[in-house]
Amino acid sequence: MPFSSESQDLLFEVWSRNDRAWYHENKGLIKTYVTEPFAQLVRDLQPVLLEIDPLMDCSEKRITRVYRDARVIGNGPFFRDHIWCTMGRGKDLMYGYHSYFFELSANGFRYGMGYYIPAKETLEAIREMILTEDKTFRKAFTAHRKQKIFTLVGESYKRNHFPEAPEKYWDWLNRKTFCWIFESEDEKLLRSPDLASKVASDFQVIAPIYQFLLKAENSWRDAL
Repeated sequence: MPFSSESQDLLFEVWSRNDRAWYHENKGLIKTYVTEPFAQLVRDLQPVLLEIDPLMDCSEKRITRVYRDARVIGNGPFFRDHIWCTMGRGKDLMYGYHSYFFELSANGFRYGMGYYIPAKETLEAIREMILTEDKTFRKAFTAHRKQKIFTLVGESYKRNHFPEAPEKYWDWLNRKTFCWIFESEDEKLLRSPDLASKVASDFQVIAPIYQFLLKAENSWRDAL
């Protein structure tokens, strides 16, 4: 079953109320309208994701929970107004592999591929492949330039550290992280039974970038 208006309404309710009793009273509704449609979306994406990378972990078990870890929330809310799923090798966001992701919030949704924080060795490998114009990088760079779906975001150095490199590569060379994101508030698309097909097709567009980053990762991780 696809997402519905109840999906986002329930995320807003559970977050704004921040009430454990209300959550337990409405846990069945949250499962029906939030958790199960999200799990089905991930299952529908699996064939395309495994074609991109057969070693990718794209299980629905990677979907976050609506409630937050009581050990780390401090005085914050018990519940989230958004949930997400990462799909990639490994589960570490800090200095781990890049991953595809889909996120649903009370206000909209977004999806894409990239890093939270890449390892220092990964950035070094990426820059080396750019400077030597590795063929995998050239395919990734072309894929990025041709597509009009995702925006490349991420922190960059304030000054150019690679003035001798071709200017067209400066943006990539000076980045501290990489993430390609599509954001939307399109309720019609979110609730469409064709959502998974749209997301899968878009994921394929940036598959050459995924492969480039994977080659950069493996260039140093395989040696460990």
